[in-house]
Amino acid sequence: MASPSVAYGFSFNGWLFGGAGQGVQVLSIDGLEDIPSLRTQDEGRGYSDGMWTGSDALNNRAITMTLQIMSDANAPMSTYLTQLKTYLISQTTGTGVLQMFLPGRGVQRVNARVRRRTIRIDPEYTYGRATAVVEFFCPDPRIYNDTQTTGTMLAASGGSRTYPRTYNLAYSGGAVGLSVTLTNAGNYETWPVFTLSGACVAPQITNITTGQVLTFPAVTIVDTDVMVVNTDLRAVLMNGAAARNLLGNASQWFSLPAGVPTTLLLSVAGGSPTCVVSYRDASI
Repeated sequence: MASPSVAYGFSFNGWLFGGAGQGVQVLSIDGLEDIPSLRTQDEGRGYSDGMWTGSDALNNRAITMTLQIMSDANAPMSTYLTQLKTYLISQTTGTGVLQMFLPGRGVQRVNARVRRRTIRIDPEYTYGRATAVVEFFCPDPRIYNDTQTTGTMLAASGGSRTYPRTYNLAYSGGAVGLSVTLTNAGNYETWPVFTLSGACVAPQITNITTGQVLTFPAVTIVDTDVMVVNTDLRAVLMNGAAARNLLGNASQWFSLPAGVPTTLLLSVAGGSPTCVVSYRDASI
């Protein structure tokens, strides 16, 4: 997938626009730097003045771009306009990846779909210059670092093995685990994905920082199995098939908070699996 490499460059589903040398330029953006609208749970205080404050949650993010399409030395306006109408089009399901390269930030991304596109036809259109307004709907309001961060947790059955004291070891359920510490460098919580592979029995992922756990007490994984736990979607997949029923009753979903190191541990009742933790730094 082509990614923007110059300031004020953008890419949607692999189509590059904006930035120096592009026939489609971005004149303005609304909604990218804003806090999205909120769902609030405030309650009136009956016959008293004021309100009781409840929890606030973010709604979707709406990003509106005003674009300029012009003829240049490389192609006429009609060519760029055809590209715009080909790539910036509505879709029935899912989202695409909108990448952006703003000064001082590097490449970031949001998950979006096109919800509105207007192209003005006026006297300037006749002379090779058109203006378009495109609205991107982002069901997830977070802005992510384009680079994915990964960490690896290992677990091995206890027994006759010995380890130097300098190892970062924790003991749980007769297993020896090697923990990993991760930091979300954004300004808003992000939700990790755990990919577990390798033969094991009753794996458990523990957030040592908070005490929260994801348990799978009735699970036996063989070497050919892959279990994926998506904490954002609250989903568990075993070899690609839905397996939420494998999640233990004591489990609590947890995120990686912004700017605070989080230490995670993989423990098992038997076996030597590997668990890869993947996430992207998130901001609002």
